[in-house]
Amino acid sequence: MRRLLVASLTAIGVICQNAADYKITSLPGIDITTLGFSQYAGHIELSKETNSNIFFWMLEQEQKTDPENLIIWLNGGPGCSSMDGLFLENGPFRVKKDLSLEINEGGWQNYATNVYVDQPVGTGFSFADTSSYMHNMTQITDEFVEFVDKLFTIFPKLRQQSLYIAGESFAGSYIPYFASRLLDINKGKRQYNIKGIAIGNGWISPKHQGIMDGHFKQCQEDIEKEETIHVSSCERVLTDITDSNTQENKEGKMVCMNVYDIRMKDEPYPECGLSWPYELSDVTNYLRLKEVKRAIHAEKQALGWKECTSLVSSALNGDKSPPADQLLPDILEEIPVLLYSGEYDLICNSLGIEYLIGNMTWSGSKGFKKGTIKETWEIEGKITGYYTQDRNLTYVIIKDGSHMVPYDKPIESLDMMNRFMGVGHSKVKGKHSKVGDSEQEDEIEQGKKTHEDTIQEDEKSHEDTDKSNEEVNSEQESNTEKWSMYYNWGTGVLAIISLFALLLCCCWCTRRRKLSPTEEFGGAPRQEREGVRKPGIVASVMNLFKHKAIHGKKKNLRLGDQDETNELDELVVETPTIFEAEDSEEESHFNSQQHKQPTDGFTIADHDDDEESDFEDFADWEETPNSKRNKFH
Repeated sequence: MRRLLVASLTAIGVICQNAADYKITSLPGIDITTLGFSQYAGHIELSKETNSNIFFWMLEQEQKTDPENLIIWLNGGPGCSSMDGLFLENGPFRVKKDLSLEINEGGWQNYATNVYVDQPVGTGFSFADTSSYMHNMTQITDEFVEFVDKLFTIFPKLRQQSLYIAGESFAGSYIPYFASRLLDINKGKRQYNIKGIAIGNGWISPKHQGIMDGHFKQCQEDIEKEETIHVSSCERVLTDITDSNTQENKEGKMVCMNVYDIRMKDEPYPECGLSWPYELSDVTNYLRLKEVKRAIHAEKQALGWKECTSLVSSALNGDKSPPADQLLPDILEEIPVLLYSGEYDLICNSLGIEYLIGNMTWSGSKGFKKGTIKETWEIEGKITGYYTQDRNLTYVIIKDGSHMVPYDKPIESLDMMNRFMGVGHSKVKGKHSKVGDSEQEDEIEQGKKTHEDTIQEDEKSHEDTDKSNEEVNSEQESNTEKWSMYYNWGTGVLAIISLFALLLCCCWCTRRRKLSPTEEFGGAPRQEREGVRKPGIVASVMNLFKHKAIHGKKKNLRLGDQDETNELDELVVETPTIFEAEDSEEESHFNSQQHKQPTDGFTIADHDDDEESDFEDFADWEETPNSKRNKFH
């Protein structure tokens, strides 16, 4: 009875929080009346006992679609605020030096309502008693689902929208857990209209993403003991790589490579990019303004905004939750999944994602099936990246992208997300876009036909067909007499042509018989021309196609091919093995009868130590005593 009373009081408390209470009516640094969307922000209380409050900032969809779309965006960390996404990546704003706001044309709110969430509690503007911080993925998932339920209660129309959960870095661990839980709930009674998930440069599997370092042996041993979401020995890869690239600059200061963008090689050591993007300081100053906190209803958070909170990360150090990649196969059975990577990221690089895909079994096969096409993605005729799609999984690599792809490539990431949601009509901000040779259909303008519309069109089509048949029959009858007079004449001409062709053939055969074998083969002696004969017509055609197949093969595409070299050039995989995986034993009986090719997917346990190993350069790296932990934005 007491539980029922508490639940009832909680529901009443949520109902008392009206949508109007969260509306942003003004925002320092910009005139919001000039914007094409409404905004809502504030805290949703999850528990009075633990003082748990989750902060969100919502931007309503600008252009009408049917159905409308909802994107819940999550940054990683763990413990890093999704305000990074709002002000540095796919949100509509950029903070200038004078703390005014300018518009980012790559904002994702064009065709979807965007909700940026600071989670778990303790992250960004969200807060709770420190004793109630989350300690594992199950707790974090429970908290997220409770937040979504209360958000939908305050904004009921969101429940009907097509839901996409998107994020980057450590959100690659959050999102599969969240999606899996929502899909499980739907099996009982459908409550969540989830349509897909998108993960950018995600930290999904320590087993596949954290082994390319000098701690290889220890990493493997730890994984064999217990495969969990955190494997510290595997995470030391960044320390190995950055330390090996540390050097002294002209000013005598120690510098290193930026772990989020390997093109930047003069970062202060030992941070190696932790303060990047450099606009972060402006974002921090803006979000700490009292008038900003008042405008977005964030005053309940007394300490002020901080990008990443170490206490949240520390609380998860002992998490023994299974890695999120183990949830992806079941998710792929129900909804599409988008994995995308900026090519110049190191901390969650594309090679690790390709290891993961090449060793993951879903829908009856391991990795992308052979024959899956890697398609070129272009905007305004310029190569933007490459798409690979198979069995509900889309893998996109973005040319010139970093760890934070929407930061480097705002227009490109907007086009990618629009394509994933099936909107945009192959145009992004007025620029023409395409993947491969085909162009995306515009679901918005084309619309969806109703059953009645289809019946009416079929009836009209039958009527038109009947009329057309009557006209054709009438025309055929009128033309029969006209054409019959030509038939006899045509037959005679055909006989004459046939006779003439026969005579030419005879003459040609006579000439051929006059050539000796030696003359026919250019004077070659008999023993050298015994097996050499001029190909027939069919053979000639086959040889032509064979020649084109050999010489027309595309070269392997290397996003890393640049005029300048970098220390990680040896990491470029010439032939991504994600395209070469064999069929799994889980396939249907029919497929099991087919000839199986050897597995070429990236493997972990059966690593060869020969000279041809892609990662031989990491074998002799020494373990450094000072290790540092990098944030997964």
